[in-house]
Amino acid sequence: MSLFSKGLAILAGVLVSAGVLAHHSTRGLYDDDREIELTGKVIEWKFINPHPYLIIEAEDETGTVRQWDVSYGGAAVVHLRRQGYDADTFKPGETIIVRGNPALAKGVYGVLIEGGRHPTRADGTPVVRGGSMF
Repeated sequence: MSLFSKGLAILAGVLVSAGVLAHHSTRGLYDDDREIELTGKVIEWKFINPHPYLIIEAEDETGTVRQWDVSYGGAAVVHLRRQGYDADTFKPGETIIVRGNPALAKGVYGVLIEGGRHPTRADGTPVVRGGSMF
């Protein structure tokens, strides 16, 4: 393989890697400088790939009840399973507490929980054992 071919192969690998990382990036979507706490009822929990998702119903800052998308960032089922999550972790109607970074876009009700943050049950007990997702 020529030096030129090797260089092209390396460049292609870097570009593909950058694309994968960009796909999973949450930069610019959530306010890294703010953290909010939501107490709400589970509406839906889907433990599916490529990314599990959780929807809760909780009040916004004005007291209006909204549906919030709780994002685990780039975590896939395999990452959350390592932390103790499974298809039965959350039950519809269950009250949980979520702490995380709110969505930046006006009118979007979402919160990012990653970096070892996990919801707790209404009585304060952890949903899972905690720790890093990766």
